[in-house]
Amino acid sequence: MVPEASPVKLLNGASVMVSLVSQQTIPNVLAILHFKPERLLFVSTEKMQQNHTVEAILKALEIKGLPFSSEQYDIIKVEENSVKDCMDKLKNWTKGLSLNRSKIIVNLTGGTKMMSIGAYEAFKGLPCQMIYIPFPQNEFVIPYPPHNVRPPIPIEVRLRVVEYLTAYGISITAKGITNITEQDIKRIEQRGKLARDRFAKTKFIYDHYPRLKPFLKQIWSELKTLEQKGPNEFQNALKQEQGLAFSFTYSHFLNEDLHTLFRHWGFKAHGQKVHCRLNTDTYQYFIGGWLEEYVYNTLFELTKEGLTDVQLNLQLFRKGVQNEFDVMFTYENALYFVECKSLDQRHDKNQDILYKVGALQSDFGLRVKSFLATQSPSIFDKKGEIKDSLKKRARHMHTEILPLTQIGNLKRVLREKILQN
Repeated sequence: MVPEASPVKLLNGASVMVSLVSQQTIPNVLAILHFKPERLLFVSTEKMQQNHTVEAILKALEIKGLPFSSEQYDIIKVEENSVKDCMDKLKNWTKGLSLNRSKIIVNLTGGTKMMSIGAYEAFKGLPCQMIYIPFPQNEFVIPYPPHNVRPPIPIEVRLRVVEYLTAYGISITAKGITNITEQDIKRIEQRGKLARDRFAKTKFIYDHYPRLKPFLKQIWSELKTLEQKGPNEFQNALKQEQGLAFSFTYSHFLNEDLHTLFRHWGFKAHGQKVHCRLNTDTYQYFIGGWLEEYVYNTLFELTKEGLTDVQLNLQLFRKGVQNEFDVMFTYENALYFVECKSLDQRHDKNQDILYKVGALQSDFGLRVKSFLATQSPSIFDKKGEIKDSLKKRARHMHTEILPLTQIGNLKRVLREKILQN
C-alpha cells in the first residue's frame, strides 16, 4: 500500500494538482495527463487506501508515460463524510506552501460530495484553479475562480485498454498492477498482431461460414472428445513443437470451400478421412477463436476512424477474481468489450457474457458497454427473433446482441453503434 505521507514534500514554486480519490479513477488520470503537473496531492479515505486506489492511478500514469516518484506526491487521508475534516486537513497542508509561487489546480471531480465541498471551502479565496470533469464527457469546466468561468475545455487525452483497466486496479497479469511490465504489454499486443497477420484466413471462414460450419462443428467435437479422454496428454501434445496430430472421418461432403480451408491450415484429406495437426494457438482458433479474431480485426480497422485501442483475449485479475474477455476496446475514454460465440457449445455462452458484465460492474466497479456477437441459432425464437428473455437480461446488463447471421456488414454495424452513436 502506498503510505500516507505526513510531511509536505511538495516544493514551493511547483505546479501541483490536488485529486480527490474515489472508486471512479478515470477523471483523476485524465486531469493529471492533461495538465502534467510536477507534483500531486491525493485526498484519499481509509477505504480507498485499503483498495490501493492511489497505486492504481499512479501505475496507469506510468504506463501512459507520465511516472511520478515517491518524492513527487503526498497523500492526505480524510473522513469521507466530513466536510470539516477534509477542509481542515487541506488548509493545514497549504500552510507549508508559498501560494504565490505555486500553481495549484484542484480537481473536484472525485471523492464524496462532502470531500468536494470541503476541498472547495479549503481552497476558496486562495490563488488556485478548480476544475470539474462531467465524466464521461472528455472536457472540464472551471467553477473557480468565478471570474475565470469559460465554456468547457476539451480533454484530448485518450486511454488505451491496459491504461484504463490499470486505473481501476485491474491487472492483465496475476502479479498485480504494480508489477505490470513493458514485456507484459508487448505480450498482449503480440496476440493482436498474430490475429492481424492471418486475417485473410479468418475472413475466409467468416465469409464462407454456412458451408464450413459442419466441419467446424465436427472438429470442435473431435477435439473436445480427445481432450476428455486424456486432458494432460492432450495439452502436452499441443505444446510440443510438432503439435497434436489427429484424424477423423468427416461425415459430410468435402466441398471446395473446405479444400481451401485445408490448404490454409495444412490439413490433408484422403476420401472422407481428414488429417489435422494443431498447436495450442490453432487449437484455440478452431474451437471458436477464429470468430474472436474476426471481430477483433473488424474493430482494429476502425482505429483508423477514431477507435483508440483494441485488445484480444485478455485475462484480467483483481482481488483474487480472474475473468477472460474475448475482445476489449476503448473509445472516447469509455471501455467496451465483445464476447463471441460461433457454435452451439456444451455450455451456454449466451449467459457467460451477462455474468461477465455483472462481474465487471460489481467486482471491478466498472460501467461498460458490451456486445454479444454470435452466429448461434439458439438466440432466436420460433419466429426468428431474438428471445425476449435474452433481450431483457441483455438490456439490464447494458449488453447489445449482434446476431451475425442477420448482419451483412459487421464493420458498418459496429461503426454505426460506436462511432456514430
